[in-house]
Amino acid sequence: MEIISEERLKNFLRQEKTFIEIVRKFNIPFNLNHQLTNQISNLIENFVVFKTPEGKYYAPKFLKTTSGIFRATNSAFGFVEDKENPIQKNNVFIPGRFTASALEGDEVKINIYADRFKSDQVFGIVTKIIQRNTKFLIGKAFKNGKYWDFEPVNFKGGFLFRWNSTDDLINDNYYKVKIIDYQKNTLKISIIQKIGHKSEPFLYVKIPIIESEVSNKFSADVLEEAEKIEKEITNIEKNRTDLRDELVITIDGEDTKDFDDAISVKKTNEGNFLLKVHIADVAHYVKQDSPIDVEAQRRGTSIYLPHTVIPMLPEELSNGICSLKPNVDRFTITMESLINKRGENLSIKIYPSVINSKWRLTYKDVNNFFNGKSSFNDTNLEKMLKTAQELNTILSLFKKNQGYIDLAIDEIKIILDEQGFTESLKLKSRGTSEELIENFMIRANENVSEFLTKRKIPILYRVHNKPDPEKIMIFNQILKALGVKNTLKLNSNSREFARKIDEIKTKNNDNFLKYSILRTMQKAIYSTENIGHFGLAANFYSHFTSPIRRYPDLILHRIIRFFIFEKNKNFDFFNEILTKNSYLTTELEQKAFNLERKIVNIKKTEYVKKLIGQTFNAQITSIIKSGFFVEINGLFDAMLSNKSLPNNENDPYQLTEDGFCIYNSRRRFKLGEFIDIKIESVNVWEGKISAILA
Repeated sequence: MEIISEERLKNFLRQEKTFIEIVRKFNIPFNLNHQLTNQISNLIENFVVFKTPEGKYYAPKFLKTTSGIFRATNSAFGFVEDKENPIQKNNVFIPGRFTASALEGDEVKINIYADRFKSDQVFGIVTKIIQRNTKFLIGKAFKNGKYWDFEPVNFKGGFLFRWNSTDDLINDNYYKVKIIDYQKNTLKISIIQKIGHKSEPFLYVKIPIIESEVSNKFSADVLEEAEKIEKEITNIEKNRTDLRDELVITIDGEDTKDFDDAISVKKTNEGNFLLKVHIADVAHYVKQDSPIDVEAQRRGTSIYLPHTVIPMLPEELSNGICSLKPNVDRFTITMESLINKRGENLSIKIYPSVINSKWRLTYKDVNNFFNGKSSFNDTNLEKMLKTAQELNTILSLFKKNQGYIDLAIDEIKIILDEQGFTESLKLKSRGTSEELIENFMIRANENVSEFLTKRKIPILYRVHNKPDPEKIMIFNQILKALGVKNTLKLNSNSREFARKIDEIKTKNNDNFLKYSILRTMQKAIYSTENIGHFGLAANFYSHFTSPIRRYPDLILHRIIRFFIFEKNKNFDFFNEILTKNSYLTTELEQKAFNLERKIVNIKKTEYVKKLIGQTFNAQITSIIKSGFFVEINGLFDAMLSNKSLPNNENDPYQLTEDGFCIYNSRRRFKLGEFIDIKIESVNVWEGKISAILA
């Protein structure tokens, strides 16, 4: 029963009132106070009225109910993100006492109200947890006086933790735990997995791997199936072309174990080139929907980390029967192309084959041969390598004329010591042999994609859309700020981008500008719709050359087998598979990339920890309101915060309107400028480095 109408009570409580003030306003007799208390309690339960910590009541103006994803902060409060349009300006602020124990990533239902103090702002309260999305936490168990505590990593929110059992805990050990009870300010946890002690060299990298839910272990049924697969070839199908007597070689890195591509090159009497790219026939062994296939699809890709590889396929396949090792027979799918002196295809063939690689060469060995520093003492091999080098020169020129965008950014190699800690960082320069294999693989991917498309066969494309004009505009502003006169048109094609890259290669901020160009680019993705590949200036492009480590390549091999070798016509079967995998494989690739980048940053930071106090000349690569980032020798980045800059307290630094300069009345720091910095501190967990002016 209502003592006061809800509308009258809400209007009165737009401002905070005590219980006595409510009683006096509405002349409530003493004997009805209990009913009034019940009415107010009911309104509180239904999120109409709220009680302050001081015991007052108020009723903010209700606007609407919605749902979204809860984003926690390091404080008690949080925000709810719009699922459909997750941009910051759409986020709804949730005060700490209204989060209802929501955790980062939970899907929640919220009421939104007008802020009673700021008319242009709103706030929300969590009324329901729709779905808990925190599967587990990772953190350190430690003794806090008599009690065991828990310090989570990568966790936001002002919660206390209570252990379900402390029997197996070891001080300063890290554990994966599950939440077994959610209370207002406390989470009850129990152990899922022991990870390791804080002193272990690989602890920092173990945790991101576990967080990503990837594993280098395979289930029993996958291993059982892998064990049953033949270890060597005993029977060759009649439709396979026997290439075992041909000179076939592999060229890879020194540490490579899974060889999924091999090449052979000949020059014809007419002066054309016969290029054969032989790719491991993984689809012969990994059947659709088998345990190995299901697991490979779940992983999507192999993940290459500084200290290990997390493979897509079990070792029996990736380093065994599928790996194109020297002097053993291996099943392959061969892309054969006749190429003229201008780099144009005269013919393309794709067929099942069997090879026996004669040489396992490394990039270093082949580069030394090309540079005249060494010999292989084998006339046939050296003749083929020179022919391959000649073809590579032709393909490079062809690609350049097409508009291939070659950023040629040096990779970083992380050298580990015997214990697994980072010993040094080195730039991996790219020689002719690396370029040669890249050109041959790109041509194979293009040819297979074009071959299948022209036969109207459904396939998965690797597509790369044109750059966003707004990002080109920002890049042009950077060029102008650095004094570069010629800018890019907003609708620039690949050739114009390629010419701009050639131009900036002569400048001392080459790497910085190349990264700036990279930021204008869209991400390459997998798609059933062919829009071409902007960066490669290719009309047709699919991934064919790495089925040991990429699931889209394995799908393409199955399509080749199904439609080309077996001459099936049922398109519907693969259409459904392709639609599903275009999204899934793109997502898994991004997940792998994020993990690789995170661990590389951790291992870099681990090394830079030894450099604290040392001075370096560094280039300013990006500027934000709170400071700027610098790149040191192309190896690692560091941040200088405004607070660390001289005279900031009395004369605060400001950001220019274009965002390319930070300044106060005494000093300016411009994008692209070189300055002397000193390494101040590192956060290995987060892979972050802080510096100050030297």
